[in-house]
Amino acid sequence: MLEKQKLGFQQYQTQFTACIRNPTQNKKPPQVKSSRLAVYKKAVFNNIVGSVSICFPVCQALIGKRKWQRLMREFVANYAAGSPIFREIPEQFLSFLKPLENVPTYFKQLAHYEWVELAITMQQTETIAKSEKTNLLHEKPMLAAAHMLLEYDYPVHQLSAKFKQKHLQKTTLLVFRNAIFEVKFIELNPITYRLLQIINQQELTGEQALTKLANEIEHPSVNTIIQFGMDILTNLESQQAIIGSRP
Repeated sequence: MLEKQKLGFQQYQTQFTACIRNPTQNKKPPQVKSSRLAVYKKAVFNNIVGSVSICFPVCQALIGKRKWQRLMREFVANYAAGSPIFREIPEQFLSFLKPLENVPTYFKQLAHYEWVELAITMQQTETIAKSEKTNLLHEKPMLAAAHMLLEYDYPVHQLSAKFKQKHLQKTTLLVFRNAIFEVKFIELNPITYRLLQIINQQELTGEQALTKLANEIEHPSVNTIIQFGMDILTNLESQQAIIGSRP
């Protein structure tokens, strides 16, 4: 008897939530008044849309309010989110976008770029042990604890309602959180991007990382690359992207 009641309740719950998510495709439970159901439909839709929209202002401007609302309704109706936490809904939206064939790649990459700011803001980090005095040449340079190295096929940091770049243009970026919890974006050239990858991935001093880079690009003068690279690392330190060094 209890099992049947539980099953009945589950069926009711499934029908109720299906109608809230997609009322044009799913009938409401017969016991529920339309006026009461309308309150739930509005509240659920507005809460989800509000959580997503605040993270993607450029995406909205790029496609316009009407198309954005249609995309939001499709998200609410069809995507089974894997997290109930509101601040994680924007990341769920990225997962929803990924397989869609009617959404252009540049838009998906722009959405990821906009989400990164939230991700860096919320990223949990540990205290990094570093030398009291920075020595970027003979010690390992340390990037800001909360950071991401990003590579896109489009200039996502330039896209807007007035600039809709649909042609491929390789773009590399460093995004990091500074000491006062501001999220900063720095456009990198491919050489600097590769240098920071090497520093991130291996236990090398600045000199060793630059030597490895010189060998990779087959530059005839390792010393020239080291001098050039040290200027880059010093500049990144002045912007707080590099926060010091450690042995």
